[in-house]
Amino acid sequence: MTLFVELFDNKLHLCAVLMMWTLISSSIFCFIMIKDESKFLKLGPNEMNQLLGVKMDTWFKWWVTAIYTFVSTAIAAFAGDALIPFFNNVIQDHKTKHIPYSKFTCLLLMQCFTIYGVIMSVIGMFVALTQVDFMLIRIAADLIVNSHTTTYFLRGKEVDAMKYNAWKQSSESRNECSEVELSVQDTFDDVVDQTPDTKPMLPTANS
Repeated sequence: MTLFVELFDNKLHLCAVLMMWTLISSSIFCFIMIKDESKFLKLGPNEMNQLLGVKMDTWFKWWVTAIYTFVSTAIAAFAGDALIPFFNNVIQDHKTKHIPYSKFTCLLLMQCFTIYGVIMSVIGMFVALTQVDFMLIRIAADLIVNSHTTTYFLRGKEVDAMKYNAWKQSSESRNECSEVELSVQDTFDDVVDQTPDTKPMLPTANS
């Protein structure tokens, strides 16, 4: 259990484990595909691979698909880095009380991104599974765009592990206090709900 806690808290160690697992998985499947002479490992145009039923047998088809793969992946990476944090931290976060657009506009933004994500993910899956060079193009486009967007996110930030840990501990303390307050409020509400209504007795003429 301590190992999982360490991996959860230490992002460097977790990323190192992820890269090791990626290397192991890629090596295993590459060995299997090479042994079986898989057509997925073929590079450039060939008559064996097909994309949505179309043979990738000419350089024109290959270049059109390659350029589309790069541009589409770059757009997806940029849109995801720009919109997903906005959806999570502004629209869906209950702590954020003010939004820059109307509620209908926010709903429309999320629905448009959902439609875009579903359609593009299906097309991208077929393209990436056609042959290995398209998958490598997707990786290259992702790395290029993510390097720029991450640099944009890091602007104005300072490296200070001690202040970060202090901020993290204070955030956890505030969350614990909030949970205690909510628990106390729930208990109070339960007590109030279970208390029978008692009306004051009015004095009568005989008393």
